[in-house]
Amino acid sequence: MKRIFVVLLAVLACRIVLARSSATVPFTIEATEDAADEFPGAPRLQSFSFAQWKGRWVFIGGRISGYHAVGGGSAEFLQADANRDVWVIDTTVKPARTYHVPVAQLPARFAVVGAQWASTGQLYFQDGEQLYICGGYGQDENGKWSTFDAISRVSVPALVEGVMQGRIPAESISFGRSPLVQSAGGGLTKLSDGYFYLVMGHSFQGSYTAFEGRQEKNTPEASQTYLDEIRRLRLKPRPDGSLGVTLVEKFHDELEFHRRDLNVAQFLSPAGLGFAAYGGVFTPETQLSYSRPVYVNPGSRPFIDSAFDQKMNAYTSAVLLMYSETTKTMYTTFFGGISRFSWNPLENVYQENSMIGSRTEPRYLDGLQWSDQVSTIQKDGTGTSEVVHSRPLPTFLGTDAVFIPAPELARAYRDTDILAFDSVKSRRTFMGYIYGGIRAYPYEFPYLKTAPPHNSGAVPSKPSDMILKVYVQPASIP
Repeated sequence: MKRIFVVLLAVLACRIVLARSSATVPFTIEATEDAADEFPGAPRLQSFSFAQWKGRWVFIGGRISGYHAVGGGSAEFLQADANRDVWVIDTTVKPARTYHVPVAQLPARFAVVGAQWASTGQLYFQDGEQLYICGGYGQDENGKWSTFDAISRVSVPALVEGVMQGRIPAESISFGRSPLVQSAGGGLTKLSDGYFYLVMGHSFQGSYTAFEGRQEKNTPEASQTYLDEIRRLRLKPRPDGSLGVTLVEKFHDELEFHRRDLNVAQFLSPAGLGFAAYGGVFTPETQLSYSRPVYVNPGSRPFIDSAFDQKMNAYTSAVLLMYSETTKTMYTTFFGGISRFSWNPLENVYQENSMIGSRTEPRYLDGLQWSDQVSTIQKDGTGTSEVVHSRPLPTFLGTDAVFIPAPELARAYRDTDILAFDSVKSRRTFMGYIYGGIRAYPYEFPYLKTAPPHNSGAVPSKPSDMILKVYVQPASIP
């Protein structure tokens, strides 16, 4: 009886309303139309690197299975579940055409690149014609489980042309090795100061099975180390053609930068172009998600927004970026993912998800639930607020997916994916696609929210088979 009472108290405590929201944004978002039939043969992937060039989409790495270790399955990131092809989808023709070439086609001198390009959780950034990929976790060229200390660069136009002709153009690839880029589940971006920024993540060495077998304690056989920092890097070709990596400056914070599987997105404000780090896991004491955004501008130290707590969608997900020059407001929209809170639309409140039991008990909920919600963080000169949109996603997806903006839309800042909100005006506008990621089934049959939830770590999942169109409808002005 005492145990039942304690569990009941825990459930009730986790349903206490923690925050009421009255915030609004001047638009609605709809992401319910599945356009997968328009892309025959498109791969089903999650946790990949992405680039695009003149209507051709490029996918490298990631996984062709769902979340690992579900339902008693292997904890390993097996090669059988790795995406070992480079994919190109040509969207300039209707229907789209799909091409792919195995990374095994790369010559022996690019063995480390071939292994890295089959890893998961890579950090990547497209800088004009060049795609940079660093880190990632998987089996290296010698078959050892590790987080890669490699960084590779490839010409996207050359790669697209090559794959469409059935080859990977090795002559368009360069790479280097450095512990400075050894990260998985972090972010990579570049700012106007010309430097690249490697943002958080972790370095996992060895087997996940061995790590779990030692109660997730570091041993010589398997270990996990969080970077706990943001690194400002200079990337420069060496005389021998390899890529050189130099540390310019690092910002270390064991409390707020102890994050992986976060969203790192470019950010625009009157101060210029910067980037923001949102969410991420796991807080050391509670094993939950982080809630305070971190902002970085060129020439400045990271700023932690301690006046705001992100409630929704704090795990890597598809992200839509918009900026209004008129109101000087940045809108960052997250599609699904994993969330510490749920949204109660009837009462306009955020509620903490339940935490019950432990992994060794019959009932276990860790407080981080798969999300089907669409949320926006808006930031202007007066502060930061969060809004959950009225129309959810058609199912639980978005985790480890990407948002692909329509190329014809105006950008708020040149050569970025930040769309100009003011150009949308008053019409319903197609903004782009949500592609890939994990599709989860967090509730038991018939898979509705009225059914009991699956235990944490036992949620059935698969790579998403949906390609969703995203529309924005500005609010009418009286």
